[in-house]
Amino acid sequence: MRTFSSSFLLFFYQIALGGLFGLSATPFHELERAFYKSTAGVLFVIAALGFWGKSHLYWQNISAENSFATAAEILLYALFVISFAAYMISLWGENQTFRARSFAFCVLCGTTGLIFSAHGFYQAPFWSFETFVYPIAFFLSALLLGTVTVGMLLGHWYLIDTGQSLDPFIRIYKFFVVALVVQTIFLLMSLIVLYNFGVSESGLERLWTDHRTLFLTRVISGQVAPLILSWMIWRTLVIPHTMAATGLFYIALLGVFVGEILGKQILALTSLPF
Repeated sequence: MRTFSSSFLLFFYQIALGGLFGLSATPFHELERAFYKSTAGVLFVIAALGFWGKSHLYWQNISAENSFATAAEILLYALFVISFAAYMISLWGENQTFRARSFAFCVLCGTTGLIFSAHGFYQAPFWSFETFVYPIAFFLSALLLGTVTVGMLLGHWYLIDTGQSLDPFIRIYKFFVVALVVQTIFLLMSLIVLYNFGVSESGLERLWTDHRTLFLTRVISGQVAPLILSWMIWRTLVIPHTMAATGLFYIALLGVFVGEILGKQILALTSLPF
């Protein structure tokens, strides 16, 4: 079982990776290049801080039994940060091929590294439901964290460029809602699957008996509240009122962040990806 420090630092990794997916949902040629420079800069700093924080943990785990998985995770995370830096550099130039390849390589390394990271949080045979549930759960969390972050940052950009079309904002909003709904459904399904077919029954029993309040708080703050706020965001976009939508996106971001941080605490206490 990994500590809360390790699971919390995963939070930084997921924001950065999911943010790249969020950026991919926005029309590059319809928004100012400055938006991508500033947003990518924020995400890169988050990724670099996460890698710096995990470097000490990597050093401690490199001699463990799963040294191959840990070494692969280190390499992929390092390549993720390096290719992210290359993508940022490409935003100051006009080499579209370099930009596209660095972005694609960054997403590929990040996603593969996230799969290796998931392997370190459970103890189960390779041919088990955990092998599929954990990476998918981690990836959906990354999508949700990234889309809500990019949505909030894009909303602030509309306060600068007041004449911008609402289409990019609506696109990232829809991506955020889809990620939120899919993660909510997957959370319920994974509870059923792990309880009936997984090897994590003791963790599920401990979750419900010892950490029930923590789990319910995580669901309310990270799933229920953002779902309600997503409806309110849509109502403000119909008006349209981008300033109010941005404010609601900011509140939704706080709810998602709190929910995911509580989920990381649950992961550290029970080894369950909730």
